[in-house]
Amino acid sequence: MTDHGGTANDLSRINLADENGCAHAMNLQAPHVMSGGGVREDTTTAMIGEGGQQDDGVADVEQRMQAIDKVGQTLIVPKVGLAFDSEDNAYDMYNAYAAKVGFSVRKSHTKRRGDKSISQKYIVCSNEGHRETQSSKDTTRTGCEARIQFSVNKDGIWTVQKLITEHNHYLASPNKVHKMRSQRRVIEADRHLIGQIREAGMKPSQVYDFMVAFYGGPDKVPFSKMDCNNEIGHERKKYLESNDAQTLLEYLKNKQREDPTFFYAIQIDQVDGQIANFFWADGQSIMDYACFGDAVSFDTTFQTNKFEMPFAPFVGTNHHKQTVIFGAALIFNESINSFVWLFETFLTAMSGKHPSTIFTDQDKAMDGAIAYVFPNTSHRLCLWHIYLNAAKHLGHVIHEHPEKFLPDFKKCVYEDRSEFYFNKKWFELLDQYNLEDNEWMKKLYELREKWAAVYRDSFTADMNSTQRSEGMNNVFKQRFRRRLGLSELLVECEKVSGSLRENELDEDFSSRRKKPVSYSPNFPLLKTASESYTRRMYSEFETEFKSQFSFSCKLLQTDSTVLTYMVTHMNSEHGAKVIFNTTDTTITCCCRKFESIGILCKHAFKVFNMNGVFILPPEYILGRWTKYAKRGFYVEKQGSEEESLKTRAARISRKATSVALKCTRSKQLLDDFKKAIDKLDLEADNTLSKMEEKSSEVPLVSAECATNTINGTISFRVPQVVKGAKRKRATISLEEKKGKK
Repeated sequence: MTDHGGTANDLSRINLADENGCAHAMNLQAPHVMSGGGVREDTTTAMIGEGGQQDDGVADVEQRMQAIDKVGQTLIVPKVGLAFDSEDNAYDMYNAYAAKVGFSVRKSHTKRRGDKSISQKYIVCSNEGHRETQSSKDTTRTGCEARIQFSVNKDGIWTVQKLITEHNHYLASPNKVHKMRSQRRVIEADRHLIGQIREAGMKPSQVYDFMVAFYGGPDKVPFSKMDCNNEIGHERKKYLESNDAQTLLEYLKNKQREDPTFFYAIQIDQVDGQIANFFWADGQSIMDYACFGDAVSFDTTFQTNKFEMPFAPFVGTNHHKQTVIFGAALIFNESINSFVWLFETFLTAMSGKHPSTIFTDQDKAMDGAIAYVFPNTSHRLCLWHIYLNAAKHLGHVIHEHPEKFLPDFKKCVYEDRSEFYFNKKWFELLDQYNLEDNEWMKKLYELREKWAAVYRDSFTADMNSTQRSEGMNNVFKQRFRRRLGLSELLVECEKVSGSLRENELDEDFSSRRKKPVSYSPNFPLLKTASESYTRRMYSEFETEFKSQFSFSCKLLQTDSTVLTYMVTHMNSEHGAKVIFNTTDTTITCCCRKFESIGILCKHAFKVFNMNGVFILPPEYILGRWTKYAKRGFYVEKQGSEEESLKTRAARISRKATSVALKCTRSKQLLDDFKKAIDKLDLEADNTLSKMEEKSSEVPLVSAECATNTINGTISFRVPQVVKGAKRKRATISLEEKKGKK
C-alpha cells in the first residue's frame, strides 16, 4: 500500500499493495468471536466525549479502532496518502471503515477539470450538514464534519488528500450497522437470485425469509427488509418429516446446539410414555423477559396444529410498546394440572422472576393455577376477550343499539375515578339496557376487580389494550394453518419472533439516531424526556403533557408540605384528585397512570406546572421505557464453525454468481468458468471422500456419555376431539398437587 507523504499508520500490519501501489483488499485475522452462550450482564456504560456518543460504552472513533485492532478484523484504515486505482475501490474502502466505526456515508460534491474528468471528490458522514427546510419528520443531520477527500490524477489514481475522523453523534453498535443506508446494497447477483425465487412461485413476503437463511441472519443480509422482506426464515426441511414427536425432539435438540441458552421442557406421561405438554423459549426470549417481564399476557385460544393441542404463547411489550414473545407451549388440555406444570416450568426458564401482572382470558382452571404458582402476581382479565364474549352473550342488545351500547359498556370498563363512580355507571348501564337479570353480566360484575380500570393495583405496561391482543391474534392466525405439524408450528413461531425482533432493532436504531420534533424543545422537562424515552413513549409523554392545558387546577387542602388538588377538564364537572409533596416533589394521582403504565398523567403535569416544577424528577422516568432499557443485557451468540463456513459459502456463492453473469457476455469465458467450477467440484468430492474415510476410523462415543435422551419411540397423546363439538377446559383440584409439594 503506497503512502504518498502520509503519516505512519499505527496499524502497521495493514500494508498490502499491488505493483502500482494501489490498494485493493486484504485478509487479516478472522474477527474475534466470544465463546459460550447465555444472557450476561454488560457492565460497560455509554460515554459522551469529543468523538460523539457511542453505543456499548465506546466513546469515540479512536477507541473503536483500537478495539478493532485488538481483534484483528479485516479492514483498510484510511489515512492521508493512501491510493486506489478506481472510485469504486476508494468508496468501498471508506464505506467498510464506516461500517466498523458505526456510521453511514454518502458521496458529496465533486470538482472537475476542464475536460470534465474528476479532480477531487468528497465522501462525507451521512449526518453532515443541517436540514434546510422545516419539516415535522425526524432528522438525522447533526452537522457532523467527518469526511474523506480524494484527489484524482489524470491517470485515474485516487489518493486520500484530507481526512476528518471526529463525529458529533451516536455511532451504531455492530448489531445495528446493517441498518445503515450505505451498508445496504443489492448487487446484480442478488437481483438474479430474487428473480429466480419469484419465478419459482414464492410469495413476496417469503423472499426475505429465504435470503436471511441463505446469508445466515438478518445482520448478514447485505440489504434491508425495505429492499426485500422483513421475515426471518431458515431451511427446516430435515425437521418436517416422519413422526411428529421424534422430529420435534430433533428440532429442539438442534436449536439447543445452535443456541446453548435455548430452553425446552417436555412432560412425559409416566403411564404410556407419551408427550403430554411441552414449553420452549430461546435465549433472546429469556433476555427479553429479564428486561420486560413485568407484565405478561397468556393466551390459550389458538388451536393451530393437527393434534388440536392449544398453542399458548407468553407475550409482553418492549420499550417501544412492540410485542415480544417470552416463550410458548403446547399443552394436552387446559386442566389446572397442565397450567401448574406450565407456569412452574416458565418460572424455571426465567430464573424464578415473577411478573407483576398477568393477563388471561376467563377460566377457572387457569385462575387456580395462577393463584398457586404466582401468589403475588396481579391476575387481570384481557379486555379483548371480554369484548368478544360480550358480542356472544349480549348480541341482542348490540343489535338493538349498535351505536350506543358498546361505547357505554367501555365507559364502565375504563372508569378510573373511584369505585363509587364505577358502580354508578355500571348499574345505570344495566338499567338502561334491561340487563339486571342477565347471567353473564352478573358473573362479569363478580369478577370486576380483575378487569375494571378503577381496580388497577399493579404495573401493566399498558398491556390490556384490545388492539394489542387482537393484533397478536391476527399475527398467529395468518401464520399458522390449521393442520400444521408440530415442528412446522415451531418454525413458524420462530419466524414470528424473528420478525418482531427485527422491528425492535429498527426502532432501537431510529430512537437513538433520530431526535423527535418536540412541542417545546427548550422546555427542560420535555428536553429530558426526549433524551430519555424511546420515540413511541416520548410521543405518549408529550401528548399527556399538552393535554394539561385543557384542565383547571383547584387547591383543596394544605397539610404542611402536602398539597391536595382537584384537576378538572374544562368540559367536565368531575375531576382527578392529585396529592403533591413540595419537599421532595413526589406526586400521586387517583387515575394511577404512572403506577399502572409508567408515565406521568396530564393531571400530575398540571400540578407540576402550578408549583413551578419544570424539571422532570428522575424517579418518574421508568427505565423500561427508555432508549437504553436493555443496556446491561445481551444474548451472547455462540458461532459454530459450521455456521461460519456456511456464511463464507454464501458470500463466495454471491461472488460466483456475479462472475457467472459477467461470463455470459462471451461463450469462451463461460466455458472457462464452467471448467474451473467442474475442477473445483471434483477436488471437493475427493477431499470429502478422504475426510469420510478418516472419520470412519474414529471410535464411537460410549453410550454412557449421552445425556438428556429419551429411549425408544415416543409419540404425542392425541386428545379425543369430537368433530363439531365445543371444546371445554377441564378443571382439577389442586389438593393432589399441593400434597406432592
